[in-house]
Amino acid sequence: MAQHFKRFSEGRLDDARILRTLGIGQGLTVVDGGCGNGYMAMLFRDAVGTAGTVYAVDVNEQYIGELRAENQSGNLIPLVADMVEGTTLPDGCADVVYMSTVLHLFSPEQLDRLASEVRRLLVPGGLFGVVEFDKRADWFGPPISHRHTPEELRAALPFTPVTMAYVADYFYLQVFRA
Repeated sequence: MAQHFKRFSEGRLDDARILRTLGIGQGLTVVDGGCGNGYMAMLFRDAVGTAGTVYAVDVNEQYIGELRAENQSGNLIPLVADMVEGTTLPDGCADVVYMSTVLHLFSPEQLDRLASEVRRLLVPGGLFGVVEFDKRADWFGPPISHRHTPEELRAALPFTPVTMAYVADYFYLQVFRA
């Protein structure tokens, strides 16, 4: 089995709060976009149970290959794909799309394309959960100029804001409804 290495936000976030805030439960379908090493995808997999499905999507073939080797479950499906450029997942396949600490990398045009893909993937009324770095000085993460305040993130995405919760020092979860 491949060795699991911590990366990015793993171990820094209140994962239980994220699962509760997004209402992740039995039978749901979740897309973890920009999943990195897939640690949240595995938590989603456990929460949705065998009746649910989790698509772990990342552009990095190595991450997806390692996740395939580590994952022995049929309800977690790792995919190499780009959430901005579009995936091959079917329309309306997801109850929840989740993205953690990746939106700060995108230009306004990329955010528009991402929003189109998220809207395409979500069932009517589905949720889009975004974890991002708070816009204040920190030793960890991107420069402040690349970060969004919750208000800036809400203005940048064409979804209805539902709730916002801090899930760690310097990290917030903004939840939108499609």
